[in-house]
Amino acid sequence: MKISAKIDYACRALLELSLHWPNQGPLQVETIAGRQKIPVKFLTQILIYLKQGGYVESVRGKNGGYLLRKLPREIKLNDIMENFQDTDHSRDEKSNPIFNPIWREVNQEFLKAMDKFNFEDICNRKRQSDNTLTFQI
Repeated sequence: MKISAKIDYACRALLELSLHWPNQGPLQVETIAGRQKIPVKFLTQILIYLKQGGYVESVRGKNGGYLLRKLPREIKLNDIMENFQDTDHSRDEKSNPIFNPIWREVNQEFLKAMDKFNFEDICNRKRQSDNTLTFQI
């Protein structure tokens, strides 16, 4: 399964908001974009979609921005994959009918494997990675 830029950026935005959680102050779009290296214009669209999906909430005003609406452990990676998956099924019509059910089955297994990952786990991995010392000679 191909991971689109849209899915990648949505996951990065959720990671940044999850790392910020449970802080009560919202994160501004520019802060999230800078930390996660996401174009601001694209991130704005993604955050709107995440808001519509019930993952984040927006706070208006001078110190406004975004906060998680759900606990990080309640946001599963496969939910993001399913909700952000491209809904264009034109490839299915052009593919060999033998392969269509196979691609669907592979996709379901892929999503099932991703079900074990939530954003609390991903935050823990990020924090461990940040604390790991690397030496170069």
